[in-house]
Amino acid sequence: MKRWNKITPLLVVVGLLSLYSCDEDDDKMSVDPSTTTYTDIMASQIKMDLVDDASVSPYEAIFDVSPAYDQGHLPFATNAGSVDGLGNMFEGLDKSKTYLVYCHSDAPSIAGAELMVENGFLNVHRLEGNYGAWDEVSFVDIAPTTVKSKIDAGDFEAIFDVSPAYSQGHLPGATNANVSGGGGDLSELIENMDKTKSYLVYCHGDAPAIAGAQLMEDAGFMNVYRLEGNYGAWTDAGYDVEMGNSEISYTNIMASQIKIDLVDDASVSPYEAIFDVSPAYDQGHLPFATNAGSVDGLGNLLDGLDKSKTYLVYCHSDAPSIAGAELMVENGFLNVHRLEGNYGAWDEVSFVDIAPVTVKSKIDAGDFEAIFDVSPAYSQGHLPGAINANASGGGSDLSGLIENMDKTKSYLVYCHGDAPAIAGAQLMEDAGFMNVYRLEGNYGAWTDAGYDVE
Repeated sequence: MKRWNKITPLLVVVGLLSLYSCDEDDDKMSVDPSTTTYTDIMASQIKMDLVDDASVSPYEAIFDVSPAYDQGHLPFATNAGSVDGLGNMFEGLDKSKTYLVYCHSDAPSIAGAELMVENGFLNVHRLEGNYGAWDEVSFVDIAPTTVKSKIDAGDFEAIFDVSPAYSQGHLPGATNANVSGGGGDLSELIENMDKTKSYLVYCHGDAPAIAGAQLMEDAGFMNVYRLEGNYGAWTDAGYDVEMGNSEISYTNIMASQIKIDLVDDASVSPYEAIFDVSPAYDQGHLPFATNAGSVDGLGNLLDGLDKSKTYLVYCHSDAPSIAGAELMVENGFLNVHRLEGNYGAWDEVSFVDIAPVTVKSKIDAGDFEAIFDVSPAYSQGHLPGAINANASGGGSDLSGLIENMDKTKSYLVYCHGDAPAIAGAQLMEDAGFMNVYRLEGNYGAWTDAGYDVE
């Protein structure tokens, strides 16, 4: 994340340099981060930037100004040892390139970044939160194109598919890590694996993939990656998949995935029809759902339907929804989906992640009552019409902005990273807002798609 900046007087920097080291007392020093022209970058962003080798790093050099370099450091980092040591390394460096400075505490890393700025370096980044923030970052999201290149290079020790739909298609060489989908439990599969190797985790939706990747991180695995955009992004890129056998011929679909599919009106729904086989239809049902009332009632609705189309069946419990899905399969329907976890799972889904292309179409259609940017970098660029909802970035607190808004309308929340956007969207969900969306891939995905910003 970037912070607005001003120039620090040279005499202040020089006077402080001899005082800075990476001891615990450093953070007690008086340093005003608002008086610099370097850029603070989040550890999660840096970790994404450094997933490949040094030759494609966005940084010309990474400087560690801590004396604790040997206790842990960023990939490709140069051991400066101190701010004074950093100053001795400037000669011959291209000042137009991009550099990263960090330490184990704020004061030395700020002083190092300021020293580079004062010496004419134009693109200086500082690791926000220092090495501790880097060390706390869990798994890394990587795009399908990077996943493909890493698979081709044999970089992954194992690829784990945590989706129940493994048999309907999975990445080449992937291991089925979903028990309900006929695979093994992920925690058991990884029990005796080498924690220093690289692993990929993916699913058909964010929540299970994140949970799987985090499970591996919590177990001490050091290089865990998650497929950004999930299985859909992989197939959208046109990459090969492998198929597997299954004892069932319908497909269990997660509520989060269905909720994404149904963000628009029925005319663009992926389902030809959605059948609710529960007698409790009037107590709550999915958008565009047809009230079948029971499995027998569903059987009476099948005549004349196109069996090549895709259909969704659900209930309030497993047995009727399974029976309904099986009934459709037995009657020759080729693409039958069942809501995994039934209506209760749907009712528990919070905000919905939607891709930039869907966000763009909804903005153009005026579907959002408001768009909230929860990043402190609002002034460096934001989606058209977005409201600055980051108090530290010159905006207003999101909770205050939404206090009197209509909770039945649709809203979009986004940031430059997952954590703040998720927190903002969840805040709105917890406040009772019914239609909250989050920009999948964050602000970077929007700009990568070439869409306009303000």
